[in-house]
Amino acid sequence: PHSRRALASRPRGGAAMAPRSGKAAAAAPADAAASPKRPRPVVDARAVAEEVLRLGAAGQHAAVLRVLGDDVKEGGSAAVTRKAFLRLSMIIHPDKLPGYSEATRAFQALVTAFDRTTRRIVDAGPVKRHTAIGRTNEGCFRTEVLCPRCNVPWGQKSEGNPEYYYNLMMEGVRSFSCATCLLNFGCLTAIHKCPFCARVFEYSPEQYHSKITCGNKDCTKRFGFLNFHASERAMEAARDAARLELEKQTRTLEATQGRAARAARRAGSPGANFEEKRFAMGLGNVCPRCGMELEDYEDGDQLRHLRTCTDASAHAAHRERMKEQAEEAQEAARRAKAQLSAQSSAVWSISGGRPEQLWMLDIEQLRKRCTRERLSTRGARDALIARLVEKMCATGKQRVGVDLPKDLHKLSDAEVAAVCAAHRIKGVRGREEQLEALEELRLDKAFPAALEGPAAAKAIVDLPAAQKPAARGPPAAKAMGKAERPKAKPTAKKLLAVAKRVSAKGVAKAKVKAKGRPKVKAKASIAKAKSSLKKR
Repeated sequence: PHSRRALASRPRGGAAMAPRSGKAAAAAPADAAASPKRPRPVVDARAVAEEVLRLGAAGQHAAVLRVLGDDVKEGGSAAVTRKAFLRLSMIIHPDKLPGYSEATRAFQALVTAFDRTTRRIVDAGPVKRHTAIGRTNEGCFRTEVLCPRCNVPWGQKSEGNPEYYYNLMMEGVRSFSCATCLLNFGCLTAIHKCPFCARVFEYSPEQYHSKITCGNKDCTKRFGFLNFHASERAMEAARDAARLELEKQTRTLEATQGRAARAARRAGSPGANFEEKRFAMGLGNVCPRCGMELEDYEDGDQLRHLRTCTDASAHAAHRERMKEQAEEAQEAARRAKAQLSAQSSAVWSISGGRPEQLWMLDIEQLRKRCTRERLSTRGARDALIARLVEKMCATGKQRVGVDLPKDLHKLSDAEVAAVCAAHRIKGVRGREEQLEALEELRLDKAFPAALEGPAAAKAIVDLPAAQKPAARGPPAAKAMGKAERPKAKPTAKKLLAVAKRVSAKGVAKAKVKAKGRPKVKAKASIAKAKSSLKKR
């Protein structure tokens, strides 16, 4: 019989508070003196880290978490496992062992043990998952990767990136930023050096799981590329990050190309003397003839310089420099385009390689796959995607599911059409109707069977009407124009939301009016508004 008052008087630790009577208060110091407080045990953090490394290398993941005596078992209590992990992480974290060189490896072994111990086997269903390629690292090296702008090595320990980021870089899944100059680059735009002769060689993501030679003179040794271990949780996070990065880069590239096209249309075709006229008007500080830069100039200095700029050798040297810069810019643009293309293929593969995910591929990768499947390579992206989807689903082993980009409304018209083609949405024209069809897929969380029938366009425009056989009409309704197509009826969810919103406003107004009325009339008004809310 513990009353609420007695329970409330206890401290958070669960032990009862010290009694307030005189005898008990006098006996408390004697008891404390009779049973002195036990000293806190001292733990050798370095010895614990070495034991974690030894057990982790042996593959005894549960034993790693039992180093401090916790009762951790495979598939046991998640709370006990997490508590053991937190206790160990507070001891062997690299910040706690600044003088121990193997602290980072020990902590990574602890994280891997915790992930393996708490992992649950989940049935993935018919969706194909990306499986890691099992191979040895015999004869493999962690090749040196340099930034193409500042030539600083990438992936150093001071950057704080995990080791498996090397896998993502070399497979072309992600691009990374240089810690020195903040340039964003990938495996195709980076500089790679041979581990034997330390000279630069050309690299492609297809070479990651094979042994190659650098191709330089007097260097014939074959080498491979290291494949670091990564937990399934880390790979899942890497897949999500790579997918978001690919979507962002695709949108940025489309926006850049659109701005460049609009600027070219406004400017038209400039004449031969366009740069000289612009320089003479004071709109530039670099001479288009000799390349001389005027840092501090006054009005009219550019025009006076053009009148005296007659050195033919300086003009020829400047033209040669400009030609080299243009070639370098073209090569950089080609490499960036190839990097984005390879990244789209790697992200599609690591995400599962499903038909509904073909919108991730760019037009170059789609043409390669069409050539491999002996399909026509003519047409835009949506046409190529439609052919590949039909080919992949022809055998019956794969079915189209639902996998949509994160921000549908930020996509361009071509991207929206590509997503619709990947989900086999046909007969729907116009951006608004296509977005409405894709939103229906997102909300339903399942692929509507009506989309595969003859009334696909009508099912997309008016899904509730398409479910009624009498209201569907002849197949000729598919070819109706936009003006003749019937308007979409509001769904039950929309009607319910509108009714709740209107009724809620009615209840609020009734409460406001009730302030100046007698109590009986005010209660009757509020009750009437609430009853209408329930009916609706």
